[in-house]
Amino acid sequence: MNPSFATSLRQVCPKHNKVKSAGANLDSSPTVFDNAYFKLLLQGKSIFSSDQALITSSRTKALVAKFAANQEEFFDAFVKSMIKMSSINGGGTEIRLDCRVVN
Repeated sequence: MNPSFATSLRQVCPKHNKVKSAGANLDSSPTVFDNAYFKLLLQGKSIFSSDQALITSSRTKALVAKFAANQEEFFDAFVKSMIKMSSINGGGTEIRLDCRVVN
């Protein structure tokens, strides 16, 4: 993790915090589905070591860099992965318009 990022997190999320409104969004666009996550990973701004591990391998770092540089590449890969995951249980390939409701 980027040390200055860690310091900033400690300031907005102190130990033994009792303020319910403390904290901050980690993404500048938290309500938008975009590639900001990948851009933050390349900057060392991820709170999970499992996420940050994606840039320790040349293979996965290349994917992170590709998705950070090109949002359409990320969208295309996301669609393909969701379709692939829909067949894990052997069922159909329904793509829901609203994840909470069956089409």
